[in-house]
Amino acid sequence: MSFKLSTITITAFLFFASSWAWAGHHYLGHGSSMPSWNMNEMDANQDRTLSFEEYRDSQTKQLRAGFDMIDSNKDGSISEDEWNTFLNVHGVKVE
Repeated sequence: MSFKLSTITITAFLFFASSWAWAGHHYLGHGSSMPSWNMNEMDANQDRTLSFEEYRDSQTKQLRAGFDMIDSNKDGSISEDEWNTFLNVHGVKVE
């Protein structure tokens, strides 16, 4: 069970980390989870530079949005059924 959970966690990370692949996709009525590429939106202190923390915080918001999108029953965890639905919607064949 923990190997399966680790595999799901790693796979989820890879899906979220490859934001470019998500551009324009929709999942069960939700809009794209493409992160903002507008530096001004990520630059919290408006000093015209991005610190690692500002960049990380921007990415964390996108990860949360993606997680919340997959967690269709909003219980704070992604079930195997929710994960398989997500994969199927994105054309990944589930055994």
